This record gives sequence, C-alpha cells and structure tokens, in this order.
Amino acid sequence: MEKKEKKSVIQRVKKTLRQRSKSTDASSEQKKGTKTVDDAEAPSKITRVKAAITNRTRSIGIKISISKECNTTTSRSHSRESNQKTKNSVLSSVDMEEDPEAPVQTLDLMMIEIKKEELKEKKEKEKTDEEKRERKEDKREDKKEEKKEDKKEEKKEVRKDCRENSMYSMERSDEKAVKKKHSKKHSKQKTKMWLGMPSALNFCNKNNDIQKIREEFGFLDSLVCNKTTEDFEANKVRNREGCPKIYDENRVQLNRPGHEDVNYINASVITLKDFEHKLIVAQLPQMENESFVEDFWYMIYQEQINLVYLMVPDDKLKNTTTSLFNDENGGYQYTGKMFINNRRADVSGDPKEYTIEVLPEGNSDSVICQVHHHAPWKHLQQPPKTLPIIKMIHQFLSEKQVQNAGVCVVSLFGCGRACSFIGALYAINQLNNGIEPNICEIMKNIKQQRPGGVESFAQCASIYAIVFDYIARKRGGKKAPVNKDINRFIDELAEISPACSPTKGMPLSTEL
Repeated sequence: MEKKEKKSVIQRVKKTLRQRSKSTDASSEQKKGTKTVDDAEAPSKITRVKAAITNRTRSIGIKISISKECNTTTSRSHSRESNQKTKNSVLSSVDMEEDPEAPVQTLDLMMIEIKKEELKEKKEKEKTDEEKRERKEDKREDKKEEKKEDKKEEKKEVRKDCRENSMYSMERSDEKAVKKKHSKKHSKQKTKMWLGMPSALNFCNKNNDIQKIREEFGFLDSLVCNKTTEDFEANKVRNREGCPKIYDENRVQLNRPGHEDVNYINASVITLKDFEHKLIVAQLPQMENESFVEDFWYMIYQEQINLVYLMVPDDKLKNTTTSLFNDENGGYQYTGKMFINNRRADVSGDPKEYTIEVLPEGNSDSVICQVHHHAPWKHLQQPPKTLPIIKMIHQFLSEKQVQNAGVCVVSLFGCGRACSFIGALYAINQLNNGIEPNICEIMKNIKQQRPGGVESFAQCASIYAIVFDYIARKRGGKKAPVNKDINRFIDELAEISPACSPTKGMPLSTEL
C-alpha cells in the first residue's frame, strides 16, 4: 500500500510541474511578442523529435529528484502519524488525476529518424538545383541557335548583293579570261617541255643498236695509258688484291702523314668538262685494318665530300673486324682518331640513306655527308633495276643543296660500278643542259684518269640502259605508248651478261 501511495504522489507532483512549466512558457511568449511569421510556423519532424528527447530527459530528472525527497521524508519520520500528515498536506496541494504514460523511445532510434529526414531534405534540394541548371542550359542553347540563324540570313543577303554586283563585271571580263586561259596553257606547255628532249631523241636514234655498243666496249677495253703508277706499287698492302692500278698524277694525297708515315689512299680525282662538282672514285678500304678505314674518313673530311655513293654489297660491309660506320640511327663510333656519328638513317628503300658526321680528333668543324648505299649491283654485272640509280642521279642534279658539292663514288675496287655510275650521271647532266652525250667519249675520258673504268660489256650496256630509261621517264612515263621502242631496247640491254665481254675472244690494243 505504501508503494502505491508513493506512485500516486509522484504522478500528482509531475502534473503540477508540467502545468507550471506551461504557464511560464506562455508568459515568456507574451513578453517576446516580436517573433516572425516563419518562427510561428509548425515545427518540422526533426524539431519535434529533438523536443521529445529533451522532455524525456527532464522527466527522468524530475523522477530522480522526487524519489530523493520521498526518501528523506521517510527517514526523518519516526511514526506512522507523521507520514499521514505529510500525505494529507501533499494531497491538498496536488491534483489527483493520472496522466497517460508516453511511449518510451530510445535515443538511437530517434537519431536514426533524424538522419533519414535530413537525407530526404538534401535529395530534394539537389533535385531542385538540377532542374534550375537544366533550364539555364536550355535557354543558352536557344539563344545560340537564334544567333546562328541570324548570321545565316545575313550571309545570304550579302551573297545576293555580291552576285548582283559581280554579274556586270563578270560579263565584261569573260573575253579577257578566255585570253588568259589560252596564254596559261601555252606557258604550261613551254614549262613542261624538257630542254633535253631534242638531243635525247637524237641519242635514241643513234644508239639503238647493240652491235654498235659492243664495238665501243671493245675499243674502250683495249685502251692503254702510259702513266706512272709508282705509288700504287709502293703501297700494295693498302690496295685490295686484284684491283687495277691507279695513276700517280691524279691520286688523292692525304695532307697528314698516315700510319707508318704514308699519305697514300686508293682514290683518284676525276675531272670532266663543264662539270663543276669535285668527283672522287675510291676503293672500299680493307675493313680488316682500322687504319685504312680511318684514312678513308680522313679523306672525306679533307676533301670536304658531301655526297658518298656506295656501290658495295652488304656482305662486304658486315661481318668484319671494323665497320665503315654505325648503321643505327643515332649510333656513333671512333675509328682511330676519327669520330663517325650517324645522325639519321633511312633504310626503308633502295638506296639506303644515311647522314654521317665526320670529325677528326682535336677539330671542332665537322663535315656532314649524305651516304647513299646501293647494294644489289654485283661485280661485273648490270644493276638489277635502273630506277634506284636514276633516283640517285635525279636527286643529285635537282637538289639545290648539293650545288658545288664534293662527290665520292665507292665500289669494291673503285672501277667498274663506280665509273659506270659516273658515266651515266654525266650523260644525264648533259641531256638536261641540251647536249647530246657521247658515252664512248665519256668513258674514254674516265678511263684515262682511272684504269679499269670499264670492266665488262654488261656494265657498259648498263650505262646506255640507265640513260634510255631516264629519257623514257622524261618523255611521258615508262609505260607511255610513245616509249614502246625504247622499252624494247632496254629489255634487250638487260639480257646482256658479263660473259659477253669481247676481250676474251678478240683482244684489241690501242694506246692513248
């Protein structure tokens, strides 16, 4: 019974405290009286939950305080009568109605609900922001389209005006335009006309007989020149075995003493009429000896050679103790006291092209030379294709960068292939200048300066094949119907093999 009475007392106390708190809140609201309309609006769910949490904590605190007061009163009382008096006093001041108990909720559940509602509010804000952005973008696009349409209309109007204004001037200038077209056609025909065409046609008519070419080779093969070759004989170690002799008067002399105080190298200077370029025919140095390779590159540096044509098979440059140069792009090597740097390498076509920098030790001014390597041309034979030879010759004669450039042509012995290339180059150069070339005279002049300049009838025929092919390409193309006879004769020349050399059957002797 005592416990029940205590509970009823506690409930009454709670009720009175609530009423007092409500009255105080109402009075405080009346005093403020300056709240805005937004503050007077109904609180959101989040605020309600927070208020419930605070009320919950307050009620718990009130219960604790009331229990403490009850304990103190019971301990002080010594009799049952005093308890009844206190009960009556409390009952007289407290309302006896019972309040319904509020549902109990834990703090964790309340916090979860708060977070959920906050997330919902964020999502709603994001949606509204996205809608606003989309509206702005739509407006911008509409404005851009309107501007484009306006510009198009303006352009159309301008074009109409221009057409109307130009109609009158166009009618007047029709006659002048027709005259200009006719004059341009004539000028184009004049520019397209090759200067060497008349002399080229005469050359084709005079040299379309293989028997005539055979007789010319027999004459060239029998020529002998009474010139000294003492330096060649004194330096047999520096010459390849079986190579022809070279003359003392036009051999290249190294300015610095070479190894063993020798300034000899197997190379000759070739001079041709009305040809401004320096021409050197050289033997491929013996790759087994590094000093010979060093002498070759020093000659390139000394004579300021800018173009080197290698008519050498690949097997003669590879698998040797020393290499002529590093064929990799950006590769370099030191050959004796010479620094050989490969600045650029293009090995995709035929010929292979390299840009080589040559610099002796102790010097600062290097020589840059372009090296063109044509490997398929074999000893005593014709080149399998004339097009690579024509490419090299055409590039040499057409590029402005090689004006007055020094040229060095290298073959295994520095004779047949090298001299045949020079003969074809000089003949085509004469055609471009409107001069009809005489190949027999050209090769005679070369052989006077370099013995063994004509080694086989096949190589002699290759000079004619290269020149005929060049004429056909300048005359409208290799496959043009006009060049049917020229192409047929080129095919006949291509069938000539080294065994056709007349020196084996009928030796001739003619002194120069």
